[in-house]
Amino acid sequence: MLLLGFLVLVAGVAVWLTLSSPLPPDKAGGPAETGSPAAGYKTEKDSPAPDAAGAADTADAAPDGAAPAPGTATAPQTDAAAPVEVPVHSVEAPSRTSPPHKDDAQNPAPAEHSEGTTAIPSPSPTPPGIAPQPETTAADPPAKPEPSPPSKATTAIVPKKLPRVAPDAPLVPSPDPALVQMTSLGPLPRVGDDGRLPRQVYAKPFNTADRRPRVAIVVTGLGLSAAATESAIQGLSGSVTLAFAPYSPRLDEWIRLARAAGHEVLINVPMEPTNYPAYDPGPQTLLTTLNAQGNLDRLFWSLSRGTGYVGVLDFFGSQFTTSADHMTPVLNAIKQRGLLFIDSNSSPRSVSAAVAARLNLISAKATLTLDERASRTEIDRKFAELEQRAKREGQAIGIASPYPVSLERIANWVRQLEARGTAIAPVSALAQTPAPSQASQ
Repeated sequence: MLLLGFLVLVAGVAVWLTLSSPLPPDKAGGPAETGSPAAGYKTEKDSPAPDAAGAADTADAAPDGAAPAPGTATAPQTDAAAPVEVPVHSVEAPSRTSPPHKDDAQNPAPAEHSEGTTAIPSPSPTPPGIAPQPETTAADPPAKPEPSPPSKATTAIVPKKLPRVAPDAPLVPSPDPALVQMTSLGPLPRVGDDGRLPRQVYAKPFNTADRRPRVAIVVTGLGLSAAATESAIQGLSGSVTLAFAPYSPRLDEWIRLARAAGHEVLINVPMEPTNYPAYDPGPQTLLTTLNAQGNLDRLFWSLSRGTGYVGVLDFFGSQFTTSADHMTPVLNAIKQRGLLFIDSNSSPRSVSAAVAARLNLISAKATLTLDERASRTEIDRKFAELEQRAKREGQAIGIASPYPVSLERIANWVRQLEARGTAIAPVSALAQTPAPSQASQ
């Protein structure tokens, strides 16, 4: 019995030791591998997720030049529990010009991502509102993004350059030192000691014996857009007069190039429109709320921005040109400087002709604006009207802005008018001292 009991005790100890000893490492990891979350993530990682193309669209909508750094993935892989996105700029919000992807509102880009990294979800489902942890996936093949249509808002509209025309004979170089008065504001035009006038010296030559109907075309507001200004100078006939804004930072250069191409030049002087201050032509606008000296200071500021022009063209002066009290000192100063004045006809109530007649100032008034509606049909209709007015009255002046369609139609109509026996003249050839009958009209 003692021997039997001893054997039972030994067997029990052996069984207890066997059951209590740990399993070998190679057997212990076997069951866990089939149900591990890491194994499921690996399977998802090996194949592109359905939302990967949508995330690529979000990356395509980012601003230009924001490509990921070399060596990093450009498209993410996701699981169904947590759709992701590819932030190109990690801190910036999506571009205003490109609408965000539909997933952006649900999963905003985390601020802690560095540029060029791809947001990857954690292996386990991510609770809502928790940003996924960043991880680079340079070794993963990028998903092929779907092409996204270009955004109209980000497409730059560049004026189409007109074909170069054979330039007219260049005008005399400007400025003429004898016609310049240096002031604290800058160079101002003046009458020469020998009596020469800037409106005569800087004018484009024209055969006054030509009895054909005359049409003058003035393109106004140049100098602010380099593309439009260059197109007007090089693509329009030298018989077209160009008017430049005093705010142009390259005014002297543009005037020099325009005169070298044979264009006569005016300078715009901004004047108060009827809808001021809702529309403000600029900080040096002549106003009916200022006294005479205040407006003269602003006039001289505009005149001092450049040299080589024959006269002044008002810019949006529909209110200012209706006030004889305010126009009189301004037109008198223009006359004293040896310049001419062109009224843009922005208001049918303008008193410029009456004041100019009283001051014996050389001036003219535009017949019509060619591109109040900037369309080919409307501009062509206005040109036909301008041609009829010139044949009926002997001369006519058309004003236009440097819109691409306006420049294209002007270049076309200049050829047509000349072919039909109408002379395209510089505006100085149509300016004269208004007769009292004209002034009353």
